[in-house]
Amino acid sequence: MLLAIDTSTAHTGLACYDARGLVAECVWHSGRDHTAQLLPQLTMLLRHTGRSREEISAVAVALGPGSWSGLRVGLSTAKGFALARDLPILGIGTLDVLAYQQARPGMPVYPLLRLGRERYAVAAGG
Repeated sequence: MLLAIDTSTAHTGLACYDARGLVAECVWHSGRDHTAQLLPQLTMLLRHTGRSREEISAVAVALGPGSWSGLRVGLSTAKGFALARDLPILGIGTLDVLAYQQARPGMPVYPLLRLGRERYAVAAGG
């Protein structure tokens, strides 16, 4: 089972995928409190699915752009979890995830992410 972690924005997300697709997901507004909420939410997500941490075979994590503090929490959690259990880890760009969610055949997508302080990140569509 793949564990996906996204702490790049104020809305934190966890998801579990198996060979059939999405098993469960959890998204919540964490503000700037990623550290205190991430692992308890993972425990609740696994409990809800009836799965255990031992069933996780790989970890994917959002690489940003996004909240620097949030990204450090997500990357540290993913890296620690993967290293402790000798699991593969995959980094995925936050803008790539946003573009994939909105993809339509033949239509360009330009994902835009508000970074704060009147700054934005955008990726060229294709």
